[in-house]
Amino acid sequence: MLKLLQGDTTQHMHDLIRIGALTGARIDAIVCLTVRDCENGHFRFKPQKSEPGPRLCPIHSDLQGIVKRRCADKEPDDDLFPEWPYPQKGSMREKSFKASNHFTEYRRSVGVDDVIPGNRRSRVNFHSFRRWFATKAEQADQPESIIAAVVGHKRQGMTLGVYSSGPKLEQARRCIEAVRFPEMYYLQGVA
Repeated sequence: MLKLLQGDTTQHMHDLIRIGALTGARIDAIVCLTVRDCENGHFRFKPQKSEPGPRLCPIHSDLQGIVKRRCADKEPDDDLFPEWPYPQKGSMREKSFKASNHFTEYRRSVGVDDVIPGNRRSRVNFHSFRRWFATKAEQADQPESIIAAVVGHKRQGMTLGVYSSGPKLEQARRCIEAVRFPEMYYLQGVA
């Protein structure tokens, strides 16, 4: 994680990594954010996979500076990440396609890889930040049902999966804030 947080890359890749790590959001949901999607202290992520609608996710205190800088002097409908524009009309690719390729090149350049012999793909990819977030939230004693709601997973069982309309934003905020980068990150003044 420290190699990815401290390596030599573009500012927009550093911003993307930090948002991914401290929200557990999928890369396409992050790259598709607009300025309007970052209002009132939370991200409004577009629906992903089987989510029924947009999902609110509190903005971690360590991300507030990034969001403020990226929103400065922009209109509400402007992209938060204009560095990765939408593909041409008719393309089957998601907006995040080039961002994903950029991340792969970057992680290789800093020596972050985990390839099992015989496999062509690394087990490390941008989705690894979702796994890292879920692990760190669990290790911070956050309830599984809240972690699931924060990352946009379907909650299990009749009670939470069917009857509940979800946790309060304050519960999600506690979960988000419980996840922290490695201590060395803060000690080295990178934050």
